[in-house]
Amino acid sequence: MALTTIIYAHPYNQSFNHAVLQETLSLLEAKGEPCRLIDLYADGFNPVYTTEELALFNSGQATDPLVLSYQQILQETQRLILIFPVWWADVPAVVKGFFDKVFLKTLAYTETKTGLRGKLTNIHEALLLTTSTAPTFYLKYFCGNVMEKAIIRHTLKGVGVGRGKWVNFGKINTSSAEQRQRFLSGLAKHI
Repeated sequence: MALTTIIYAHPYNQSFNHAVLQETLSLLEAKGEPCRLIDLYADGFNPVYTTEELALFNSGQATDPLVLSYQQILQETQRLILIFPVWWADVPAVVKGFFDKVFLKTLAYTETKTGLRGKLTNIHEALLLTTSTAPTFYLKYFCGNVMEKAIIRHTLKGVGVGRGKWVNFGKINTSSAEQRQRFLSGLAKHI
């Protein structure tokens, strides 16, 4: 049975992102699928490199105990689910910092003459579940489609993750309770 790791990034437990997290956990539990939760805000994860951490970058080492813990979890992960809001057409800083500080050389990739060779090939798939105030089509066609192009096809692929999918609930700020419930009910086909 696949081990799923959820990376959750929202500071407010009354947000719709939190409802997405709760529904995802419920669906995984109903399937009897084991999962781990990395809650970046609850963990107090610091996404900013310190001088000492950056000095270790070329060796692929880390000093932050959370980074070391997250790396161990990723090595045991087969499916990754990321849940976060889209801010300024991009990932929140805490998620970008997770990529920067956790996806280190020697653990996540090695450099070759032609680019990166990903080493987290144990992660067969990634699912990005996001919310945004912008409509999804606007993020895709007018903002550069960051989630699919940069996150799925570059960052995650670069560290060896297999396939990826992005599911966004756009216009969250003007959505009705019925629309939000419909989105939550629809998660079952992706989880």
